[in-house]
Amino acid sequence: MRENDIIQAEYEEFEGDVRKLEELIGQLELWSDEYTINHKREEVRLPEYVELHLNLEALKEQLFAFINQQIAKEGKTEWSIKAETDIKYRLASYRQTEAHIHKWIREIKDIYILIAKSPLLEKNRAYIEEILKAD
Repeated sequence: MRENDIIQAEYEEFEGDVRKLEELIGQLELWSDEYTINHKREEVRLPEYVELHLNLEALKEQLFAFINQQIAKEGKTEWSIKAETDIKYRLASYRQTEAHIHKWIREIKDIYILIAKSPLLEKNRAYIEEILKAD
């Protein structure tokens, strides 16, 4: 492959990942609408949320890593500024949903029992405790 083709493929992959980010945020918003209205099946719902959150964080890091890589190569460009702004905007629009989910988490009774029963929750205990400490 020529270098221009490789660069084009990298940008296309980035755009695909941006679409994945939008889909994941939409999935989290639907999840919030469906499952935070009550506290039924928390032992299933909390790990689901943590898994979705981890996917979002990994994708977010990947996107910003690519932008930073491009900035290191080319300096700040119109593309990098727009890409960074767009991603930050998408993430900011998710903040209200995230706050709603975190409120639901803080209302879970016996949350430490749920954490102890789930390897995923135990592994991410620090994240959950961070949520619990926030207002």
